[in-house]
Order: sequence, then C-alpha cells, then structure tokens
Amino acid sequence: MTIRELAKLAGVSRTTVSRALNNASEVSKGTRDRILLLAAEHGYQANPMLTALMSDVRKNRVRSRKTILAIVYPDFQIRKWGTGYLAHQRFRLGVEDRAKQLGFDVQDFRPADYGNSYRRLSEVLEHRGINAVLVPSIDEPKRPKTYDYFLNWDRFSAAAIGFSLKKPENIDRAIPSQFRSAQLAFRKVYEKGYRRIALCTRASVNERTGRRWKAAYLLFQDEIADVAKIPAFEYRANEGEESLFRKWFDKYQPEAIVGDRNSYRLVLNNGLRAPQDLAYAQLDLVLGVHDKEGLGGIDQRFEKVGSATVDLISGRLNRNERGLPDVPKLLKIAGIWVDGPSVPDIS
Repeated sequence: MTIRELAKLAGVSRTTVSRALNNASEVSKGTRDRILLLAAEHGYQANPMLTALMSDVRKNRVRSRKTILAIVYPDFQIRKWGTGYLAHQRFRLGVEDRAKQLGFDVQDFRPADYGNSYRRLSEVLEHRGINAVLVPSIDEPKRPKTYDYFLNWDRFSAAAIGFSLKKPENIDRAIPSQFRSAQLAFRKVYEKGYRRIALCTRASVNERTGRRWKAAYLLFQDEIADVAKIPAFEYRANEGEESLFRKWFDKYQPEAIVGDRNSYRLVLNNGLRAPQDLAYAQLDLVLGVHDKEGLGGIDQRFEKVGSATVDLISGRLNRNERGLPDVPKLLKIAGIWVDGPSVPDIS
C-alpha cells in the first residue's frame, strides 16, 4: 500500500497522512489514531529512504529558522554550569559545537529571572516558540533535597545530561559510560603489571555515578584471581579524610590507585607522589589539563556527552515528539584510556 492509497482510504490528504505518521501536532489525536490503525490493518510500511530524506529536510528547516535550544538550569547550579568546573565546561563545549552544526541558537534560561516560577518560564518559552530544552548535569552538593523541575514538559522536546536530575525520571539522557570506563581503567592498570590495585573516591562522586565505579571495582576483584582484595576507600569531604586515607594506605599498601581528581589531591596532601610512591590512574581526566600534569587514566569525553544530548533533542524534534517518553532513551558515551607517566608499565 502506498501513502496515496492510505490517504484515499482514510479520506484525507497525503499531507495529513504524512503528518499523522510522523506524530505531528497539527493533526488531531483522533485523526492520527485512525490513520495509524488503518496503516496497521492494511500493512502500510514507510519507505526508509524517503523517511531519511524527509528527516534531512526537517533538519534543514531547523537550520534555516535558527531554532533556539533552551538550557534550563537552577540558580544553585550556575557556578558549575557556567564556567567554574572542568567537566561542565567540556559538557557545554560539546553542546554548543553540536548545536551550531545543527543550526540551533543556544540560550540560557533561569527560573529566577521569571519570579522563580517554572510555570512562568514554561509560558515564556512557549510564547517564543521554543520547544527544545536541555537540562544540564545538576550535581551541586548543597542543592535542595526536594528540588524538582516543574516545566510543562508536554510542550517540549527535552533531554538531560547525566543521572543527577532525579525528577522527572523518564527523560532521555546522554551519560558517560561510568561502569565500562572504570572496567577499562582497572584492566589497563592490571595489564601494566600491578596487582595491589585500589579504588579511592569521594563518596559523593561515586554516588553521582550510581556507584558504578565501585561496582566495576568489585567485579574486577571477583573475576581476577591474582589481585589483592583491598577494600575501596570512600570518604566524605571535611570529615578527617586525610588522616583516614593515611591509615587506610598504610594498612593495605596499594601499588596503584584508581580514583577521581579529588582523590588525587588527597594523595598529594599525604606527601605521596605518582609514580615515585605509587601509580595513579584518574577516572575523570580532562585532556589538555590533567594529562599535562603527567596523569594517565580515562578520558570520559565530556564534549561527546554534551553533543549526544543535543542529538537526542534534535531527534525528538524531527520526529515531532513532545513530552516525557514512556520508555526513555539512555545514550552512553564510552570513555577511552590515556597513557600517562603516573601509570608506568612494570610488567
């Protein structure tokens, strides 16, 4: 069956059928459901090449009218999503580069500028014809525990960076593949000849990853018979972590530590140096910064995560999908290993 035949059967134009099949908002729900039912009953199948072509056409329309991509973040997140933190700088760089390629104009929006009202902010976005929304990573430790986004989600094609946004839960997300990256790090350190390998991380950082780093560490210990079963060192900031680390280090004597950048400062503050006193592999390297300090470890490719988030939003726009999905997509970006002097080969 062709789209022309389906249109004749439904008693509507081919344009209406095309819009209904693409979930366009211009077609009423009743008409759309009727056309979809007829398509299913009569075995209509879209031409994939034509679908791809029309997707390109819609992308060109987005580019031609400079669609605005709204980045909506709370006031307590400004310090990080602005320019204060390395990972967030790279997230943002990826967002802006990809948005430019797709023809989006990136603009920031804060509820504080609209009377601290998400309802009012939603109205402003709708009035301006803005239906693309990106929620950045929200990992400020002092954020309100009951904090939530109350945008009128039904009006927007949205996606988020990372898992830190707790509500709404059912939103498309792009994230670093934390578990796989940690697995890669432990395996690389092991291949370099180390057997007394330990995980050291600030508890709040591991919690933001859903404890995927620790899960990878425990699985690594379980699968590799000849590695020492050293307990992970998890600590809270400003709770005597330096002395606790020293006791842990002296007791278990790890040859190599896999950890985050906060933990590396903890190592340095205890008078230890890599690679002189131990090997250190960092799980959140930022190239151009930490590698210049001689560190090896995992580049989580934060820019790619930001770029992937824009792709998720663009895809929803091109498919005319608004609102929160029943089955949200989770797009994981694999990290890569970066050799560095802090993890020399001793095998």
